[in-house]
Amino acid sequence: MFNKDLLLVDIEATGLDPHKNEIIQIAAILLDKKTLHEKKSFVSYVKPENWKNRNPESMAVNNISYDTVKDSPTLKQTLATLQRKFKLKEVIIANYGPILDIEYLKAAYRKLKKPYPFEYHVFNIWPLCYTYAAKHKLLKNRRRYTGFSLEDLMKHFKIKAENRHDALVDCRVTAEVLRQIIKKQH
Repeated sequence: MFNKDLLLVDIEATGLDPHKNEIIQIAAILLDKKTLHEKKSFVSYVKPENWKNRNPESMAVNNISYDTVKDSPTLKQTLATLQRKFKLKEVIIANYGPILDIEYLKAAYRKLKKPYPFEYHVFNIWPLCYTYAAKHKLLKNRRRYTGFSLEDLMKHFKIKAENRHDALVDCRVTAEVLRQIIKKQH
């Protein structure tokens, strides 16, 4: 299926601007390149440095409070743990949706003055989901791009998940959506 295992990453942040806002939770699951089964997982909250710069709308979505993150590892510690857990040069990084999670990772490594450890290839699952949704007439409003959000695809594939917008839950939901779409293609 793939030539390398996929490292599916999801980030929760204090807003939508990786240069102004911060990562406050990061999760990753390693998917086998042939079966897409989960091999390993990682999740950590991240202690923010500039909590005052948070965006209220983003915080309402992820529902992460300062009390939840205040005693968490720093960004530097969290990324070091992520690098120890996974062989980052040997995976294809993957995500769902706009490339924002990847931009947050790049900004984090720049901030820490560390080299970005992933190769330049990124497998974005979003276009695959859009294509699937279009083919199966699930797109409800093309102007607003509705019908292929994770929630829409969860409903379509009857995937249950509690605590949406927890980064690890989102990774697992995305992985299951990917598996379902690939299965439907065969």
